[in-house]
Amino acid sequence: MSNFLLLHGAASTGWMWHRVAAELHDAGHIMATPDLPCSDPDADLFTYLEVARAAAEQFGDEPFSLVVQSMSGLMAPTLAEQLPVERIVFLAAMIPRPKETGFEWWEVTGQRDAQREYLQALGFSQDDALNSQVVFIHDFDEPLKAESIHHVPDQHSGPMQAPNPFEAWPSVPTHVIAARDDRLFPLAFMHRQAQDASG
Repeated sequence: MSNFLLLHGAASTGWMWHRVAAELHDAGHIMATPDLPCSDPDADLFTYLEVARAAAEQFGDEPFSLVVQSMSGLMAPTLAEQLPVERIVFLAAMIPRPKETGFEWWEVTGQRDAQREYLQALGFSQDDALNSQVVFIHDFDEPLKAESIHHVPDQHSGPMQAPNPFEAWPSVPTHVIAARDDRLFPLAFMHRQAQDASG
């Protein structure tokens, strides 16, 4: 039996993990899938960290795997410094550098250019980068699309503004999972990001 803290990305909720959580539960594992405060205009990165730490309290002092998706990747190094994280898994996630803000990450990594080039290669326009139907749920079946609409809170920019507080990358086994058909963080972009983060 293992413990898992699953953190969703921007404009989402813990519902995002419902299929994964069901698989983990059936296998006898314990998981926490908190809702991050996306719709709170006063919530910053430290608020998000507090929510994540509170969710991890259910594991007590036991180690757990930290799985972060998209924007929640910004929290991973700091949480691994503060809590008994035994493994970090970046799932199509932002991989931050020490003292970097989320907005700085966006510029340094060249995400916008990478996404635009990928969408153009698929026959989409630059404007389609802002279309959630094209970018995020293009491969959902119809029932999943219909349900997902109820789990898209407004996303405020607070967690992207503060410099990430960690000083150096924690000595924790770290894995990066990239999605072959990801239209926000294309596969080639994720490969580059993972290589840059590993030094």
